[in-house]
Parts: sequence; C-alpha cells; structure tokens
Amino acid sequence: MGALVKGKFEGYREIEPDLLVKEASLDLLSEIDSLVLDIDGVVIDVSQSFRVAMSKTVQHYFSKVLGWPGETTLITPEETQAFKLAGGFNNDWELTYAIVLFYLGKAEKLFATYLDYLRERGQKIEDFTAKVAQEGGGLEVAGRLTLGSLNEAQRRNVVELWRKDEIKQIFQEYYAGIDHCERLYGFKPTHIKEKGLLNAERILLDKSLLAPFLPRVAVVTGRTKKEAQVALERSGLVDFISPELVLSDDGGLRKPDPGVLLDVGSRMKTGVGIYIGDTLDDLRTVKNFGGLQTEMVFLSGIVLRKAEESQIYIKENADVLSKNVNDILSVVLDKRGRR
Repeated sequence: MGALVKGKFEGYREIEPDLLVKEASLDLLSEIDSLVLDIDGVVIDVSQSFRVAMSKTVQHYFSKVLGWPGETTLITPEETQAFKLAGGFNNDWELTYAIVLFYLGKAEKLFATYLDYLRERGQKIEDFTAKVAQEGGGLEVAGRLTLGSLNEAQRRNVVELWRKDEIKQIFQEYYAGIDHCERLYGFKPTHIKEKGLLNAERILLDKSLLAPFLPRVAVVTGRTKKEAQVALERSGLVDFISPELVLSDDGGLRKPDPGVLLDVGSRMKTGVGIYIGDTLDDLRTVKNFGGLQTEMVFLSGIVLRKAEESQIYIKENADVLSKNVNDILSVVLDKRGRR
C-alpha cells in the first residue's frame, strides 16, 4: 500500500492509497460527530523542533554541563522515535531524561566518559528501547532497567549526575529560545543564546477540513498549556477550538489515561468520536477508553512516520492509519457525506 503502509493486512481495507481502515470500524466512520487531535506530528510537524531539541539537549548536557569529551552525536532527532515507539514517552522532557539516563548507565558499565566510545560500544539504543517496550514503556521502566543493572556505587554515581531539572531547562531553552522562553516558561535563557527551535515548526493540518466538525473539535496534547496555546496560534486554530476543549500535559490527566477522552467527549456530548495521534500512547488512550463504562465511542486515527511502523499499530488494532492527517479527515467527511 503506497510508500508508507506496506503489505496486505487481514481485517483492514485500503480505502485509498496510503490509507487503511479496520473493516470492523468502517461503518462507524459515517457516524463520527466529534474530532480530537494531538498537536505534535498531527497538527504540526515537530521533526525540526522537539525532536531536534531532544538531540541537542542530550549533547549539550554531556558536553557542556558534565564536560565529557568527544564529538559524536549521542542520539539523532530521527533516533528519538525508538523511544516514542516503546510507549510511555508522550512527554518529551521525560523522553530526554531517559536518553541521558541510558548514557549515564552505559558510562558506568564501560568505565568511560568519551562520547564517541559511549555511542559505539555497549548496548545500542534500539536494543534498550526494545526492552523498555517489552516491560511496558515509559521513564519508570527505563529507570528500573538502567539502575537495576548497576551496583550500588554505580547507581549513586548515576543518580548524582542525572539532574532532571537542569536537563529540562536546557530542553526548554533550545525549544523556546531567547524569543519565547520567558512567555512559555517564565525565565530568561542562561544556557542557550539563540532563537527557539519552535520557529522551525511546520503546519500539517488543513484547517478548512475542521469546519464540518465544529464546535466538536478538541485537542489532547503532551504539550504544556502555554506550549499548546502557541501551537494553536501559529497554526491558526486558536479561534476554532474552545479553551475548555484543550487538555494539556500539565492539566492533571495525561495520556494514555482514558479520562482525557472522557473529559472532552463529555463536554462535546460525543456519540462517536475519533482521536487522531501519532504515537502508541495516543492509540492506547483510545484502547483504554474502550474499557470504560460509557455509551461514547472513540476510534483511533494514527498518522504514520514510516512504512514499517504500520505493522506496530495494526498489531495494536488501530482503526485508521495514514501518512497524512488531512487524508484521515477527508475519508471521515466522505463517509459522512461531507456534512
């Protein structure tokens, strides 16, 4: 199926090139009355912002803060996807903490601080994230696997160097920069003196496709409230979506807690909704919602990054998969008769 979804999958139908729908969910598409969107990877392309911020933060922390020698990039923006696919890393700060912890643990095992050596020797990122995925995903699992493999003295060393508040601040400074840091986070940058990576974000969503769903359009995001506000402003959606229908990561409930969908679904009086995201946490939010005692129904829409990822989401019973959020919305509108 096209460039992003490869192969034939039992129980799925190819509606158009690069778009698969689970056959059991086809009839429900025409009944969708509410739309819930993730921001990152759905409304906005963050491959040059958050993903780059993770990579740069890790590098800066080891090179500039800890002063470890070496030039090799410890993790590329593309490689951060391995953590996303492990699940449990909807929060990019926590994902960055996990990367730093991974390398601190490697340093103890290899008795080395030279970055080139740490990158090439010992456990690989993909092997570590595979184990994290097997154990359920997330920072807690990553921490247990890393610290649990060390002796007591090594654990003390790692914990002493794993300064999460400082890691988060560096991340925030890279992302927001000298132009947005005070507004978003309330402080002036001290580590990074350049414009924020958020300026590189690109709009993915065709907002004209939202009109038939209004006012039943909500956002559930791993961003903070202020980050979400900036994203909605930059994408031209701030006047489309009611503030009470924007749930952020600092608002209490967090994905994959199904309560986030119960909250916005109840406010919108949803009959059948679709939540469109781009990670396992997004999909599992919908799956977990299915276990609640409620008459509301939510389908899952997944925006794919790479062809091989389609199999991961199909294994998890995603309802709709496509390379493009606009294609998902167009298919739903077609099934509804464009109303």
